[in-house]
Amino acid sequence: MNSQEKVGKDNSDTNEDAVFKSLSHEIRRDIIRYIGNKKDSTFTDIKNNIMTIDSPTLSYHLKSLNTLIIQKESKYHLSEIGKASFNLLEKIDQSERIQKGKKRFLDAYFTTVICWISASTIIPLVYLYGPLEFLIPIVQIIITIISSINYVIIWKLRKLF
Repeated sequence: MNSQEKVGKDNSDTNEDAVFKSLSHEIRRDIIRYIGNKKDSTFTDIKNNIMTIDSPTLSYHLKSLNTLIIQKESKYHLSEIGKASFNLLEKIDQSERIQKGKKRFLDAYFTTVICWISASTIIPLVYLYGPLEFLIPIVQIIITIISSINYVIIWKLRKLF
C-alpha cells in the first residue's frame, strides 16, 4: 500500500468514526431528527424543541455534529451524510414501531382467541341449560365486552402504523 492510499484510508476511518461518534449521543440523534423533519432550523427552534437543554449544551452538541449539519444564514441544515444519518434513524424508528406492532398484534390475537373460546364455551351452556334464563344477559354482556376489546385493540394497532 503506498502512502497516498494510507492517507485516504485514515481519512475515511476518521470520517466514519466522527459520524458514529456524533450519533452515539441521544441528544445529537434528536437534533438530527428535528432538523431532518424541519429541513432548516434556527438555534432557538432546536433549543425550544429538544428536551430541556441549555444553550451551552446545545452549542456543544451542534459543534459535535459538524460532519452531519451545515449552518447557513443562522439556519441549520443536514449535510449529505447528515441526510443519510437521518434516513438511518428513521428506518430504525420504523423498525422499532413494526416490532412493537407485531408484539401488540400477537397480544391482540391471543386476547381475541381467549375471549372467543370463553364465549363459545359459555353460549352452549346457556342452550344446554335452557331454564337458566339469567345466563342470557351474561352471555350478551360477555359478547359485548369481547367485541369492545377487539375494537379497541384493532384501532390501537391501526394508529401504530
